[in-house]
Amino acid sequence: MVLNNAQLHHAVTFSNKVFRKDKEYSRYVRRFRDRAIYPSFTVQPYAFSRYDMDIPTLIRNLGWESLFEDQRFTYCLEAMRLFYVNLKRGSGPDLYSFKTAVGNFEITVTADLLASELGLPHDGLRAGDDGQFCDYDFDYCHVLDDLVHDIGRYFPNLHSAGRLPDDLRVLHFFITRILLLRSLSSATLLHTSNLWILHHARSGQRISYALLVFCHLVQYGDDNNDGWLPLAPLITQLLRKLGIDLRDKVTLCNVHDDLKAQHVLAHLDASVGPRKPVIGLGGKAATLIKALVSAAEVVIDRELTGFSNELKGKRKIPLASLSTRLKLLNDGGGASTSRIREEDEVVEEPEDNADISDYDSPPHYPF
Repeated sequence: MVLNNAQLHHAVTFSNKVFRKDKEYSRYVRRFRDRAIYPSFTVQPYAFSRYDMDIPTLIRNLGWESLFEDQRFTYCLEAMRLFYVNLKRGSGPDLYSFKTAVGNFEITVTADLLASELGLPHDGLRAGDDGQFCDYDFDYCHVLDDLVHDIGRYFPNLHSAGRLPDDLRVLHFFITRILLLRSLSSATLLHTSNLWILHHARSGQRISYALLVFCHLVQYGDDNNDGWLPLAPLITQLLRKLGIDLRDKVTLCNVHDDLKAQHVLAHLDASVGPRKPVIGLGGKAATLIKALVSAAEVVIDRELTGFSNELKGKRKIPLASLSTRLKLLNDGGGASTSRIREEDEVVEEPEDNADISDYDSPPHYPF
C-alpha cells in the first residue's frame, strides 16, 4: 500500500529557501551543496549480442526490460540535493519508508510509491538489503562460489567482479553504472545487492527493482557517503509526478552516448570482443603485414645460418624453402597472392558494422 502524502499531486512551486535552523544549513553546505551527480550512459544491452552475450535475456529474467525502454536524462540539481540532505529513514514498522523535504514539500517515500509513480519493476522477490536477502535464504558466499570461475588471473580481492564470467561481468557493469550507480572504486566489487541481482538473473527469478532503489537512495542520505549523488533523473521525475513545479529548473544530464560495447568489453578485460576483421590487404593493413613478414624473414634466415654451420658435413635439411616463400609473399608474388589481391579490391566493409576497433581510443572520461 502506498502511503498517502498530504501534498500528493498538488502543484507546489519549488524553492530552495527552506532551512529553518543554522545546523541544517551548515550540514547542507558542508556535505551536499557541491556534490556532483553521476553521468548517464546510453549503451544498450542488445549491443553485446554480436559477441554471443545474451544480456537482454538476463535483464528480462529479472523483469527489468522496461528500464531500458524509456530512459530519462533530465534533472533539477538543487531539488535533487535537497531530496538527499533532508532524507530520514523510518524505524520499527516504518523501517522501509523514509521522509524528505524539497522546498516546502514533504514526502513520505516507500518502494510501493516508487513503483506506482515511476513504473519501476516491483514483481517477484521483494528484498532491498542484507536483512531481507537473508529472509529468502540468500547465502552470499555460496552464491559467490557458484557464479565466479577461474579465468587464469590473480585478484587481490576475492570479491572482485573480474572473477565473473563475461556475460555477468557486463551485467554487473549495467548495475553499477546505470541501474544502482556506485563510485568507480566501489563498482569493481561484488556488493551483496549486486550478487543478489546477478544470481536471480542467471536463475531466471524476477526481483523488485523498486525496493533495491529505495535502499540505495537511503545510503546516500548518510553523511558518511560523500560520493557523487546517484539517480538524479529518477528523483526529478518522482518530484514532478508528486506535484512539484520544476518548470525552467530542469536541465539535461551529462549523457555519454558514445560508449560502445567494445569499450565496455575492453574496460572489463573480457575474453570476447574481437577487432574488426581486416578486409583486403591494402592501406595500413598491408603495411603491417609486410612489416611482420619482413621481421619473420630476418629471424628465419638467421636460424638457417645457424643450422647450416651446425650441419656441415651432414645431410642438408631443405629449410630454405620457407624463407623463399616468405620473400614471395612479401613481394606480392605468386599466382594465388595476385588472385587474392584482385578480389580484395572490390570488397567493401559492411555498412552495418557500427562498432569500433580495438585500435580506436576509448572515450576520454572514466567509466
